[in-house]
Amino acid sequence: MQTPAAQGSRNGRPKVTVMLITYNHARYIARALDSILEQKVDFPFAIHVIDDCSTDGAQDIIRDYAARHPGVVKPFINKKNIGRKVTQKNFYRGLRTLDGEYMAVLEGDDCWTSPDRLRAHVEFLDANPDFVACAHNVLKVYEGDAKPPELYLKGPVKEVHDIEDLIGLSSFFHASSLTFRNVFRGRAPRYFRSPLSCDIFMNIAHAQFGKIRYTPDLWSLYQVHGGGLFSSMSQTKGWMWNIEGFLAFNRWLGFRYLPQFAQTIYRYCDTLLVSGREEDGLTSEKRRRYEALRRRYRRIERACRWADVLAAKWIPGRRARGAPVKLNLGCGRRKWRDCVNIDIRPEVDPDMVVDLERTPWPWPDGYAQEVRLIHALEHLGADLAQFDRIMGELYRICQPGGRVHIRAAHPRHDSFMDNPACVRPVTAGVLRRFDAVATAEPVTHAAKPKPSKVDFEIVNRQAVVAEPYLSRLQNGQLSRQQVDELMKQNFNVCADVLIELVAHKPPRPARAAQAAAPAVTAPPAAVARG
Repeated sequence: MQTPAAQGSRNGRPKVTVMLITYNHARYIARALDSILEQKVDFPFAIHVIDDCSTDGAQDIIRDYAARHPGVVKPFINKKNIGRKVTQKNFYRGLRTLDGEYMAVLEGDDCWTSPDRLRAHVEFLDANPDFVACAHNVLKVYEGDAKPPELYLKGPVKEVHDIEDLIGLSSFFHASSLTFRNVFRGRAPRYFRSPLSCDIFMNIAHAQFGKIRYTPDLWSLYQVHGGGLFSSMSQTKGWMWNIEGFLAFNRWLGFRYLPQFAQTIYRYCDTLLVSGREEDGLTSEKRRRYEALRRRYRRIERACRWADVLAAKWIPGRRARGAPVKLNLGCGRRKWRDCVNIDIRPEVDPDMVVDLERTPWPWPDGYAQEVRLIHALEHLGADLAQFDRIMGELYRICQPGGRVHIRAAHPRHDSFMDNPACVRPVTAGVLRRFDAVATAEPVTHAAKPKPSKVDFEIVNRQAVVAEPYLSRLQNGQLSRQQVDELMKQNFNVCADVLIELVAHKPPRPARAAQAAAPAVTAPPAAVARG
């Protein structure tokens, strides 16, 4: 590998152009330039330093590096400051200079921390033409040691991301971590000049053309200090800024991703209307505007979802864009953002209004990878034939290996017996009716045959022990075996049952006999009620 790349870049167009955006970064600019020049690569690259008329001596440092690294460090110094009010103008000017096959972006106060960063990204993009960018994690460092350093992305992050992830804000990467395929080739669209354009849109605009790969490597440092446009903005103003930005991004992309934008806009409006502060700019007039935006984009999102689901169900060969998804059936007011929330009552504002008692359900076969039924299944299927149809529909919409998470009131608890809406006991014994290899039921005049085309395996069962038995169990006054016996004999010992099912497709061959399954028991750390 070669560290200097001056010879290659003089002989023709560089393979990678690094855009270094800077304004009054004299304290940091040498560190940023050195971190780029230290990259161990075997291809030519160039550094375009886009300086917005710095006044702190940064220009002298840039010119010195350009003199020492001719053909590699190329200064583009503005004669006057063009980004004082709209910082994106300087960014746009830099984009128009980029002529490499790939491009990377770095701000003058940030830096790369690994000499292998650029080579690793380019090698991957060369070998994977369906990807438009690579990203990695970043170490976030606060100026003056105000706070300890922290990871920019915390927790597990998946490896492959697409434009829908970015629009939905389930994926976001810091600019210093990205290497892009240079899809615009110096002809950057003018919407990058807009004050609303930002890192979010930079990622979205490129993700039109391919996927983004992420690795957890800490290969860059993000310096946080006061005075930045976003760091000095209140949370309320930041929410309003992002809503206006997503409205503009939706227009700029020709409404091609309207369902995804609609969902993000109405959820942002939700957050703003609940948590926004009047003293930070959310006036009564603006609140009315965002309430209207929220209603409008909620209607659009629902209409798009229904159109997607019904088209996938009735048009042969068409797959729903939203599948595989997570469904929260009978959600009530318990809604999760990672799920499609379903309820029969429009007043609880579900994502889809569906009567689960009416079959067939609207979703196509194999639509869901996960289904949640939280205090919902005990309210469905009072008639056994109807319950069989409901479980058949649940099986149909699950993809092979799909998981169903059930929480239901225990039939020997007052929360079940005193609730007239609870019409169906839900226990492991009841659900074994839909297990293709469970012990065969004795044939009686009242028994109906098991559904033959449904196969749910019970893979996990827990009991939510009610008070005062839970405290006695935790204090050692009762053993788990004693709690098991009390559940069989007494009322109000078990509050809820938690059951997890897995859908086997195709159904497994039935067996005539099988050892009886053990009784439901409390887990080692019993689940508290609530």
